[in-house]
Amino acid sequence: MTVLKVANLNKKYGSKKVLHNVSFAIPKGSILGLIGPNGAGKSTIMKTIVGLTSANSGSIEIDGKQLTKHNRKALASVGTMIETPALYDNLSGIEHLHLYNEGQTTNAEIEQIMQETQIASFAKRKAKKYSLGMRQRLGIAITLLNHPKLLILDEPMNGLDPQSTHDLRDLLLKLAQRGISILISSHLLDELARIADSYVVINHGRVVQEAPADEFLSTGNQLVKIETTDAAKAAEVLNAAGLDAHVNDRKVEFPAADDALNTGLVALVNAHIKITNVEQSNADLEESLLKLLTSDNQKEEQ
Repeated sequence: MTVLKVANLNKKYGSKKVLHNVSFAIPKGSILGLIGPNGAGKSTIMKTIVGLTSANSGSIEIDGKQLTKHNRKALASVGTMIETPALYDNLSGIEHLHLYNEGQTTNAEIEQIMQETQIASFAKRKAKKYSLGMRQRLGIAITLLNHPKLLILDEPMNGLDPQSTHDLRDLLLKLAQRGISILISSHLLDELARIADSYVVINHGRVVQEAPADEFLSTGNQLVKIETTDAAKAAEVLNAAGLDAHVNDRKVEFPAADDALNTGLVALVNAHIKITNVEQSNADLEESLLKLLTSDNQKEEQ
């Protein structure tokens, strides 16, 4: 079942066109990562979906209901957090939940949401005393009040400490397992790679690629990554052996083409360089994204 369907979305600000025939879909219980550089159009797409701005053409369907300028009923099943949640400093967390509850959620359900989002321990404190992580978690709790079938989250991990990021990641995975679909943008690609089922890459307001996570990552070159006691020396030895090696994050890497792994290991052993770990893997999300954007930018310049 498709929860969100965006088709041929176009948007202009004055004479400048910022979205060009954007199309993608999210099935029930799936997490879709919306990624791309700053100014690519990610926030505009999200704001258009939730009705904060209107498209010039195209269609948006949420849970089988068409969203139009004069019919916003489809948004009843959407929870939204775009940018940092706007909170009232003199209200507590629980007061915020009751304020934004439109009668759809019982007190017992509010208690359950507080437990799920891990805000119960500070829910009675005023928001002015909250850290950014607390504010983000309260923002997520507010989005869950209307029993959403779709969550739209714009950079929810920005500024969070590692523990808060971990907790938010676990929460989003649990919500997806419950059947809630999630559209999320984030510059923290390593974190996004841990939860996303699929990706839509946006550049210059256009969809560059829409693909499942495993297919998207397979577009990157497969790499051999070796940890040694001397990465710089290892890179010299590997390059001398005809491999295109470089040091990245204290590991030496080179493309895993043909018999490259065996060639590299033999060269390092013969050079008496101690090998502490070897792995062979696809390029990560960041590498795959950069490859796509570089290719797309070159097309734009032609």
